[in-house]
Amino acid sequence: MRYLPKLQQLKVFQQVIRSGSIRGAARALGLSQPAVSRTLRELEQTLETRLIVRGNQGMTLTETGRAFSQRMQFILEELERAADEIRQIDQFSQGAVAMGFSSLLAVTVFPALNDAFKAQFPQSTLLVKEGQLSMLLPALREGRLDFAVGTAGPGFPLDDLVREPLFNASFGIIARKGHPLAEATTFDALQNARWVLPETDMGYYQQLAVNELLPPLAQTPLRTDSMISGLSLVLASDYLTIVARAMQAPFGLQDQLCMLNIDSLPQAEYHVLYSQKSPLTFAARRLLDLLRQHCQAYHWH
Repeated sequence: MRYLPKLQQLKVFQQVIRSGSIRGAARALGLSQPAVSRTLRELEQTLETRLIVRGNQGMTLTETGRAFSQRMQFILEELERAADEIRQIDQFSQGAVAMGFSSLLAVTVFPALNDAFKAQFPQSTLLVKEGQLSMLLPALREGRLDFAVGTAGPGFPLDDLVREPLFNASFGIIARKGHPLAEATTFDALQNARWVLPETDMGYYQQLAVNELLPPLAQTPLRTDSMISGLSLVLASDYLTIVARAMQAPFGLQDQLCMLNIDSLPQAEYHVLYSQKSPLTFAARRLLDLLRQHCQAYHWH
């Protein structure tokens, strides 16, 4: 291959994949079908391989087409991030940052963190995705998140990511005040309770199950990543759940919720993760610096 592909060729190929046809790509790009076909041929000639096979059932990617499309998507995302970072540096107060975290940060440091970030970047766009780390990793690897925060225990495939310790948090079992088991002091007393737990196969909650720190449960736990759904079940249906002690009184519910007097749950180690290959943008670095400061100053126990 004597020459590298042109940016326009990559964009056309990307749109053909998204649209599923030459016609659809031409319509989306505002080009003629012959122009799109010609650009694809030029790209294939540059790469000296066939990327797409056209047949009666439509178009399909060849093996080399699939391999190239994955690399190409990363390249285009990096170009967009590079251009965005230049704009951020030039304009300072503008840019876009996307971060992911669990509900713990949402009800503790995030409001103050958001205010501090907006004070420095008043015109910036901040996107927040809430969920367990296992749910955030695909978006992080695809470049849709700049960084993510969560509990990263054994079993996480993290070789391609930077993992930086952020803080430790103590956990406990929460119930509504007046729950029949509110005075329980041992796990054995909770065997017949109803539980609602996050939907995850990795991290802190998975470690509890693998290490058999929870008692054998008579009922399979209900799984949800929705904090609102979990709280509703705890308050209205006598479910128990496990949360960080810093979340004991979210939304002013301290008069309705209580933490059981069971102290044998281990602490959770929270980390911030970001790509090894893709440098953080100017605004993302500033947001991460602020996050470190707020987490260091917060009382997590």
